[in-house]
Amino acid sequence: MNSIDNYIKFSLSIKDKNVVFFDYEYQLIKSRQAKVYRAKVKVTCNRCPQCGFDHLSHNGHYKSRVLYPAANASEPVYLELHKERLVCKDCGTSVMATTELVDKYCHISKATRQKMFMQLQDDRTQCSVARDNSVSPSTVCRYLDHYDDLFRRNYSYLPEHLAMDEFRGVGGKFHFICINGAGDHTIQQILPDRFKQTIIDYFDQFHINTRMRVKTVTLDLNSYYQDIVRIVFPNAKIVVDRFHISAMMTRAFNQSRVQLMKTYNKQTKEYRTLKFAWKLYLKHFDDLDVKQLYYDRHLRKQLTQQERVQLGLNVDEKLANTYNAMQGVMLCLKNHDKAGLVHYLEHNDQLTPQMKATLKTFKKNLGIILNASESKYSNGPIEGINRMIKQIQRTAFGFRNYHHLVSRIKLQQMRTKPNKKTELEVA
Repeated sequence: MNSIDNYIKFSLSIKDKNVVFFDYEYQLIKSRQAKVYRAKVKVTCNRCPQCGFDHLSHNGHYKSRVLYPAANASEPVYLELHKERLVCKDCGTSVMATTELVDKYCHISKATRQKMFMQLQDDRTQCSVARDNSVSPSTVCRYLDHYDDLFRRNYSYLPEHLAMDEFRGVGGKFHFICINGAGDHTIQQILPDRFKQTIIDYFDQFHINTRMRVKTVTLDLNSYYQDIVRIVFPNAKIVVDRFHISAMMTRAFNQSRVQLMKTYNKQTKEYRTLKFAWKLYLKHFDDLDVKQLYYDRHLRKQLTQQERVQLGLNVDEKLANTYNAMQGVMLCLKNHDKAGLVHYLEHNDQLTPQMKATLKTFKKNLGIILNASESKYSNGPIEGINRMIKQIQRTAFGFRNYHHLVSRIKLQQMRTKPNKKTELEVA
């Protein structure tokens, strides 16, 4: 039993019995001190793969140096493999020993490639991954291109509930993204642009029966995507994201409040009442505290949150009606009250112009607004993925290659799903 072989295999977590270590030392490689472990690799076959005879004779060794993962990135680890070569006496075919530690014609071990694969799932730059694995950034990019094979495109399946949006990516361009609106929220596809024809051409690759199984598509109030859904998914119900509805109403109320505030002098009580504590106006009225008093230094008095909001609404009747309409619509969306939602959209006479314009947009899209009030699906998951994409680009200081960006997005999403089995072998 070779004690050196056992010790090195235990230290490097190597289980290949065909590899036998016999020596180790420090060497200066690429101006860096590195650990080098020497091993012999023997041929396991007894017959010639070409002619089938067993007339094989020893024909020297082929020496290759393979990069292996290191515990300390400042001291790279290399395996110096002495691969046995045999030659057939009958047909002259040359046979060389192989090992599962590294692919043929490759000098980077499978363990190193797997380590890079795992690190690319983290929020870090490709240069830092290359530095930790003693390879060049170009090597990391090359393997990142190969990882695109992991994301196989299945044109025979579509989720029943989809969510669509866009995000700003390479070169400031907008890219289309589509995810599973329910379940694990996996990314269905990312396209290089958001042109209508590009999106339609992608979904046309699916059979009509597959597209007819899609039940709902969640998106914002962009009519651009609504036209695409009606063309591509005949049976799908369009659901507008409830967050975008609430955001449009709160934006309209804020504009109304600021416009009214600017009509007063900055030293007046009305100005201070409308200027400060603006966040309280945007909360649900039921969430405002009615018991706990706090001191408002701008009004120089103690009052509750509801009293503070009521003081601001007492300044102008139209602003109060606008606030009630905003709170009513948000409450109807929360309670899935379609009748109440229609009531607030129809009775909008005593409101500010900004809120009237917003409710007019809602009435124009009444069908999909009502779908939002009864559906449990939203664009929340896809907005979270867009936030993750922004963080990836911020960490990497931007991307010049669209495919590298897509691969990093999908790899990082795979990290959030540890139970899902993933192919790690890359051809």
